[in-house]
This record gives sequence, structure tokens and C-alpha cells, in this order.
Amino acid sequence: MRAALSSRLVCFLLVGAVLAACDHKERVDQNPAAEAWTELSTSMAARVVALRERQAALSARIGRLAVPGGTEDVTLAAAITNLQATLAPLDDAIAKVEATVAQATVDVNAQLAQKDKRAAERTVSAARVDFDAAAVGPEPTMNALEAQTNAAEQIMQRLVASIEAEIAQLRRLATVGGNLDFSAIDFRVGSADLDFSRPASKATLDRLVQFAAACPQLRFGITGHTSKEGVPARNKELSLQRADAVKTYLVAQLVETAKVVRTAGEGSTQTLVDEPEPGTPAEAAMDPATLENLRRRNRRVTIDVVTSCATPVAVDAPVAPTAPTAEQVRAPAVRPTTPPVPR
Repeated sequence: MRAALSSRLVCFLLVGAVLAACDHKERVDQNPAAEAWTELSTSMAARVVALRERQAALSARIGRLAVPGGTEDVTLAAAITNLQATLAPLDDAIAKVEATVAQATVDVNAQLAQKDKRAAERTVSAARVDFDAAAVGPEPTMNALEAQTNAAEQIMQRLVASIEAEIAQLRRLATVGGNLDFSAIDFRVGSADLDFSRPASKATLDRLVQFAAACPQLRFGITGHTSKEGVPARNKELSLQRADAVKTYLVAQLVETAKVVRTAGEGSTQTLVDEPEPGTPAEAAMDPATLENLRRRNRRVTIDVVTSCATPVAVDAPVAPTAPTAEQVRAPAVRPTTPPVPR
């Protein structure tokens, strides 16, 4: 009996010794660099995914940027161009990060296969340093892109808000009555020919087409105004011709002629904003761009409602009307006057 127990104990001890020996061998053969590499490769993959997701989000936001139709803003247009130009270099920078990960994977796996623990540990450490240096590369670019995109989005929102505000004003004008000034309608210098080189000009006219169609009973007048440049008598004549040109445009877009009950011209007698008199020291002292901005606001047409709509109406963003012909928008020829040229 004792011999049997002793035999079993020996067997147990032998088995234990074998297991211990196997465990010892496994711990000796285990390479700490492999575990470190698993952690590092997981971290690198997550960081690359984060970079690509951030890039995709920025690209989507930049792709949605545009100068709203019927508006203009050189700052926004330039910002969109610059942002789009930066996307390709950003993609290249992230691709370098991905290439660093790929090369590190090749190098570390090769060392792990060699069973040289210290060499593998050095390779993993080098891979960590190289990746951290590469991953930092795209971040300043993306930070700058986010700031620039935020600024561009704010400009775009402001332009959209200005369109919505004008539409709301036209809706109130049609239902409540009163008058409203439009300085965005441009004419060629010294003439009553409509100038469509600026998108806001045609967009405003097309919104007036929608306004005129608000209801059958709507009736209104159009009054033209000029800045103080030029001879007062000529300015008065020119302002009337410009009011007539706006009426001609509306009629060409199928607005009933009867809706425009009158046209008038006030010249420079009813300026919207203060403007220095031509040839005075005040004019000479003013910044040219500021002066032109004032004068442009004074060069305008006013819509005066005579009969408003009986019920609330919707004045929406206009459906693109047919483009007017040159004959439809050209005012009767006028003999040139002596300078300075009226605006």
C-alpha cells in the first residue's frame, strides 16, 4: 500500500516538475517586445483612424462651402480656394503616417521572428518614436484648417442671412406696404444700362420679380436715385431712366405692366447716407473705398407700394428667370454730358 502511494507521489512530483519546467521554458521563450508591439500597433491604428476621420469631417465641411448664389464676397471666395488647395497636402501628410506604421510593422515582425529580444525591444522603441513624430505632422495643418473653415462658414452664414432678411423685407413690403431701398442693383457708369457683372444685382432684380408676383392686386412705384457726382439736372434725368430700366426688366420677366403704376427720378436730392460734396476737402480727405461705398448706397432704386396684398404672401428665393436680352435692359440712348460723369 505504501509502495503504491509512494509510486503515485513520485509520479505526481515528476508531472509537477515537467509542468514547472515547461512553464519556465515558456517564460524564458516569451518576448516582452511582442506584448509592447501589440499595444503600440493598436494605439497607432486608433490614431490613424482618428486622423482620417478628422480629415474626412474637414473635407466634408469644406466641400459644403460656397458663395451663396446672388451674393459676392472676395474673402469667402479666396478662403474656399485656399482651403481646397490645402486638402491634398493634408492627405499626403496622413499617408506618411500610414507609411510609417507599415514600415514599423515590417521591421518589428522581422525582429520578433529572429528571437532577439533586445533587438526587438529596440525596434519597437524606434517605431514608437518614428510614429509619434510622423503623427504630429498633420495636426498643425488640421488645426489651421478648422479655424479657417469656421471663419468661412461664418461668412457664408452671414451672406445667407442677408438674403433671408431681404426676402423677409419684401414679404412685409407686399403685405404691409411702405417703401424699401435697393442699392445692390447696378448700372453701367453714367448710363441706365443694367450691369450684371456683380451677382447681387441680378439676384435682387429677380427677387423683385417674385415680389411683383406676390398677389394680383399688388401695385407699386419705382423711384431712381444717384450719388452726388455729376450735374444735378443730368442726375435727375438719369435716375428716372434707371427706374424705367428696372420696370423694363420686370416686364421682360412677365410682370404685368399695370403693376408698376409709376416711375420717378430724384437724382441726388434724397441721399440714403451722408456723402461729401464733390470737389470739397471732405471728399479729398476720405478713403476712396469708403467714399465709393457711400456713393454706391446712394445709387439705388426705391420700391413704393401703392396697393398691398390683402393676405400674407410668400416671397421665396426666385426661380431662375429667363435672361433678358440687351434690348430689354438697355435704356434709350442719351447724349453724353460734360464731366464729371454722373453715377
